[in-house]
Amino acid sequence: MGPDGAANIIFRKDIKDSSDPVQTRKDKIQEYTDKVTNPYVAASKGFVDDIIDPAQTRQYVAAALEMLSSKSEARPKKKHGNIPL
Repeated sequence: MGPDGAANIIFRKDIKDSSDPVQTRKDKIQEYTDKVTNPYVAASKGFVDDIIDPAQTRQYVAAALEMLSSKSEARPKKKHGNIPL
């Protein structure tokens, strides 16, 4: 759900009771967008590691792939044995 739908649900009463519902709806959508739907809120709660500029995306992806290129995954010898029947 986007900020439009969320603001309509959360602030339904405020929008309905206002003298100018269209402007109030726009204000509430902007308020919701500023408070909830930005990367800084997610970063402050620890949901994301870093906020990067879109121009730096290629550098970050290349560095991550380079780091993973030498990774070797050790598998267990046998995950499940054969049960006697």
